[in-house]
Amino acid sequence: MLYHYKAFGLSFSSEIELTECLPSDHTEMDFRIVIARVPLTAMAVTNIHRRGILASSGTDSNHNLYLHWEGVASYRASGGDLLEVEVYTEDKDVLSLFTVSEALAMILFQRNYYLLHASAVQIGEKAVVFMGAPGAGKSTTAAAFVKAGCRLLSDDLTALSFDDHGKPFVVPAYPQLKIWENTVKGLGLNLENLERVSEGVNKFAVTPRDSFPDQMLPLGAFYFLHKARNKPRLRNMPLMNIPTETLKHFPIESEWLDENDLTRMFHQSIQCAQHAEMYEMRRPEGFVALEAWVQNQLKAYESVG
Repeated sequence: MLYHYKAFGLSFSSEIELTECLPSDHTEMDFRIVIARVPLTAMAVTNIHRRGILASSGTDSNHNLYLHWEGVASYRASGGDLLEVEVYTEDKDVLSLFTVSEALAMILFQRNYYLLHASAVQIGEKAVVFMGAPGAGKSTTAAAFVKAGCRLLSDDLTALSFDDHGKPFVVPAYPQLKIWENTVKGLGLNLENLERVSEGVNKFAVTPRDSFPDQMLPLGAFYFLHKARNKPRLRNMPLMNIPTETLKHFPIESEWLDENDLTRMFHQSIQCAQHAEMYEMRRPEGFVALEAWVQNQLKAYESVG
């Protein structure tokens, strides 16, 4: 069976079912996902892990990109318009989860999107992005804004595009926000309205499919979240730190970055800083404090807008 989806501003066909993505009725496809034999090139273990499985990666002389998860699938991305998948699992939810994460990011990378391991929401008419180390609270913070009525733009993988004047825009990904059970309880969300995620028995998905935007939004702010008590609760991120900090949150294998990629990403990070607010922030402790901060932010955006 052939499926047709849209995600990250692109329409594509897929020979595997991707339940996270919205269906597309476009007749012209930007890329294809096909089931195929993927003979692996020389591979190296990465720091990319999902469900406790470390991925290995590689490239070949044709600049194709490879990712391999033992027991799940192998992927080869070619030219930004073809993602081949060799499937090892019969669990279609697991296969979908791995495909829409780092595997799909390979195609976006080949199409020169600016990629971040981050979550993003719409506040007013702009996009606000939350980055940080695992456990810093990216998805929890995004979930608090979604509960307050904001629209989700992305979770886990955030992609930005730039217009001819260098202005950055966040491209809506797909309508799924994964949160842990303690976040569900802490924010007072109704479990009956959420979907259990195969990634973990205590993880659930907010899936705002009916309200998910289909137009990219100008970047309004970056928040670099942290837990360090020896840092100020909130401060402007120094311009000189932004390229390094954003590169830390590149969502796929950094070994793929050559000199041209690094130069492009450096300029893109500076373009983000020139058009948006850049903050370093320790997330408010406790859900009550977090929701109070969210309400204050929304009031601030309303007064400006």
